[in-house]
Amino acid sequence: MFVHDAPRFALPALAALLAVTCVPPPSASGPDATPTGGLSLPGIFATPLPISVTDAKYGLLSLRTAPGARCQASLRVAAGVYGDAPPGTLAGQSAGADGFVTWTYSTPRVPSGTAGYTVQCQGDGAGETKTGNFTIPTHPIVATSLTVRVTTETPPNERFDPDPSLVPLRDASLVKIKATLATEWTSATRGLGSLLVDDRSADITMFVIAARGTSVHRRNPADDSQDIVIYVSDQQLGVRSVENNVAVALHELGHIWCCYGPDANETGHWSTKEVSPGLYGVDKYGLMTEPVTCVSFGAVLSCPNRFSDREMVALGFTNFPPPAPDPCITQAQSLQSQLNSLGAQIRAIETQYPRGIPSAIYDNYVAMVNQYNALVSRRNALPCDPS
Repeated sequence: MFVHDAPRFALPALAALLAVTCVPPPSASGPDATPTGGLSLPGIFATPLPISVTDAKYGLLSLRTAPGARCQASLRVAAGVYGDAPPGTLAGQSAGADGFVTWTYSTPRVPSGTAGYTVQCQGDGAGETKTGNFTIPTHPIVATSLTVRVTTETPPNERFDPDPSLVPLRDASLVKIKATLATEWTSATRGLGSLLVDDRSADITMFVIAARGTSVHRRNPADDSQDIVIYVSDQQLGVRSVENNVAVALHELGHIWCCYGPDANETGHWSTKEVSPGLYGVDKYGLMTEPVTCVSFGAVLSCPNRFSDREMVALGFTNFPPPAPDPCITQAQSLQSQLNSLGAQIRAIETQYPRGIPSAIYDNYVAMVNQYNALVSRRNALPCDPS
């Protein structure tokens, strides 16, 4: 088994860490995939009750029996080592006047194969139990239609020490991720990706936990089960901000597809930095290069949140537009252009009059210097880096 975690981040004087290094994969002797749920249902009744299962597929179970009969059901689905599982039992229902009973239930991504059900109905001294099978289809994950469940439940097969003091940050991060992840995903993928936060039928489950540790994308090659664990506090660098945890969530989602091949290292990150056209500052190398750096602009922590060209290819996009202009970067570049022009004029005057500025142009020279310094202050106040 193997895991993809967030990379070790470079931490310059004004930088903060987005995520961290790899953790060891689970032991090969770890738990096997086991069926979910199961009801203890009696199967012998004095008088049989007619039951006809009319539909049985992943997410839907429907039957017809005597009107008013009380029915219950259980599922037998082989869950993966990681991720979620559907419910093991389905709530009891009474058949309507037409005799139909229908259950719909959550359908997280689980290993494909054959699953089973057991239904039992009773009424007027009669009863019957029936079992059957249905197929769990293959469920590829695609960046153009990604569904994510975000929860504070305990992730399976992950050892950690809960920290009650981190619960408020965990809860705030959960709210922020749920509210912004869809928009952030679309922006990161240049408008081509689609993400839905879905508690019922997710491609992947993201567990947000109140603990210190290594945020990680986990995959078990034996059954292709996957999930993401977000630790709200880094084990070495301490508590992350809510916004930083959103950036970590984007990074870990990227690990579903990235990064493999000669340009990637064993932790699933790019081993060399490559500036991507149209991206600047913290974004210019994309989201998946190691190390990834976040930079502080006063009270604002800026972290990478755009996929580079090679990451877009890794995510499955063959044709994609250049990155959308960042208004902050556009403004910073405009200010820098003005600074370059004004600075050239100031240097020309100083070069022409190395022994002192003549009084006839001195006031104009001072005004130019003051204007230059004001532009520098405006550029430095922007929460972005146009380099």
